[in-house]
Parts: sequence; C-alpha cells; structure tokens
Amino acid sequence: MSIKNRGILRMRGRDKALIAMALTMVMMLSGCSSSQTDNLLDSGIKYIQDHEYQKAKETLEKALTQGASEHDCCRALGICSLEQGDYDSAIEYFKTALSSGNGIIHDVDFDTNFYLAKAYYLNDDYSDAISVYNAILNLRKNDKNAIYMRGVCYLEQGDHDLAMTDFQTVMKLDPKGYDRIIEIYQLLADNGYEDEGIEILEGVRDQNHMTNYELGQIAFYLGNNAQAQNYLELARNEKSEMDKSPIILLLGQTGEKQGDYNYAISVYKSYLEENGEHAEIYNRLGLCEMQMAVSYNDISYYSMAINDFEAGLALNDPNENQALLRNEITAYEYTGDFETANSLMSTYLSLYPDDEEAQREAVFIATRI
Repeated sequence: MSIKNRGILRMRGRDKALIAMALTMVMMLSGCSSSQTDNLLDSGIKYIQDHEYQKAKETLEKALTQGASEHDCCRALGICSLEQGDYDSAIEYFKTALSSGNGIIHDVDFDTNFYLAKAYYLNDDYSDAISVYNAILNLRKNDKNAIYMRGVCYLEQGDHDLAMTDFQTVMKLDPKGYDRIIEIYQLLADNGYEDEGIEILEGVRDQNHMTNYELGQIAFYLGNNAQAQNYLELARNEKSEMDKSPIILLLGQTGEKQGDYNYAISVYKSYLEENGEHAEIYNRLGLCEMQMAVSYNDISYYSMAINDFEAGLALNDPNENQALLRNEITAYEYTGDFETANSLMSTYLSLYPDDEEAQREAVFIATRI
C-alpha cells in the first residue's frame, strides 16, 4: 500500500468529521434566510452530506448563478469535487472561494486552505500543498495538522529528513496524540523506514498513562497480536459512550493475523448484532468468510461473504464502496458464477475506470463465460 493510500485510510474518520464541520460552517455563514438562493445553497450542502454529489453540483451551480454567496457556493462546490475525486476542479473552487473574501482572515479561511492543500496533495501537487501549509503556519506556527501534513508531503517527495523534522515537532507538541503517532509509524513503515517507526512506538508505550485501547493499538502495530487482543478485549468491555467500531476492527484483525478467523468473525458479528450496521466491518467479515471457505473447502462461506458485502454496499459508504464491490466480484468468481461477476465488473469499471488490476481481471472473467 502506498504512503498516500495509507494516509487516506488512516485519516478517514478525521476527514468525515472535518467535512461535516466544514459543511455546517457553510450553512451557518449562509444564514437562515428563506430566500431562494439560500434554500438552493442549503439543499446543495444537504446533497453533499447524503453523498449525492451530482445533484449537489447542479444545485450549487444554480445557486451561484442566481446570486448566492460566491464564497459559500465555491467552498461547497470544492468539497463536492474533492469527494468526487475531481481534484483539479476542487483546487479552482477553493481558490475562488478564498479570493472572494473581504481580505479579513477568518477561521473558515484557514479551513478552506486546509481543503485546498488536501486537494493539491491528492492531485500529487506536493510542492503546492507544502506552500499552502507554509502559509497556514506563517499565521499559526504550532498548528499540528498543518505540520503533520507538510511532513506527509515531504515524505511523498522523498525528503525523509524534512518529514522527520515535522513529525518530531508534532510529537513534541502533542506527546499523547497516539493516533497520530501510529499514523507516523505506518507512513514510515510503508516508505521503508519501519525500524524508525518501531522505535517511535516503543518510545511512547506507557502502561501507566495509556488507555487499554491505546495500549492495544501500540501492541498491534508492534506485531504483539496476543497482547493486543488482551488490551482490546478490555477496551471493548469498558463502559463508554465512544464509538467502539475502531476497537472492533483492530480486535478482529488480531484474530485474522493469528489465523483465527472464527474469532474474528465472532467479534465482527457481535458488533453488528449489538450496534447496527457498519460498512467497513461488513467488509472485514466478508473477507474472513472467504478465508473460511478456503480453510474448510466449503463454498457456502462465499455465499455468506457475498451477503455481507452486499449489506455493506447498501449503506453507501463512499470510503468502503470500492473495496466492497471489488471483493463481492471476487467472491462470485470463486463460486463459479462468472456471469454475475462479469456484470458487476462492468459496473465496477464504470465507477473506477483507473483500476488497472480490475481491467486485467475483467479480461480473465470474460474468458470464463
């Protein structure tokens, strides 16, 4: 997995929160007027929240032509384009939003700059992203997010030393920010510097001041799966209002890494039965069931996996849809149902045309019909 993909995977939860906060900020700035333009702007934002990006784009563009705030519309259109993977358009929308202000820098402008930098980063424009982060840091010199992401960009450029300087600064500013420290470990490991990453994890392990979940995370990424399982079981059973899906995902994977797929399946199913639906957990459950099909030479497990992949897809989580659909296709292939696999692959490639591995797989599937 590339540095970039790993970074995106690790930042998903934070990104969802940031996008929700950004959209809420736009709605607050647009006011509560009942005018047609404000209604269009609010409707466009609601479409983004519901992942209906084409409707969002059409509605926001209409609001813009009818005189709605250029700043608010372009900001929302930038977020829409970012979610659609149209990074060039996102960049232009965010730049327009920033240039349409009154010259006074507000919190919303910092937030928009973060989104502009993210669009540059995802578009492989690392130098431009670094320039934006530098601009943010000129005004907010200790902004941990800007320093961290600048370090990520340096690492993408192959500048290990500058990246480490930023990562060390982040860890000094927030020595108990364990989620971020784990992200740094994973980025270093993916780029060939795992020994440095392990040294960082071992340096922050503190049994007296870390939660069971934090200790479980550190043990997991250090490869101590049995120890991680013990800590994560304790974390799972703690009375807490926090979302326990991250605990469950890691706990299940401790079983997977030890080849105990029955345990992992039990962990995932218990969560789904007790807490409702979760796309990523459905995906991991399906993957475990496919492993069980191999272990027991029992094709019925593929049918279970297909059902779980479909349950995950029904939730329409944009962060999981691609993996779920791709895994469903694979499961159908293993059942020997190449016609359904071929049909789903056509849908998949219409949604994700740049997946070269899937393009090659499509050729193979076509030969089996």
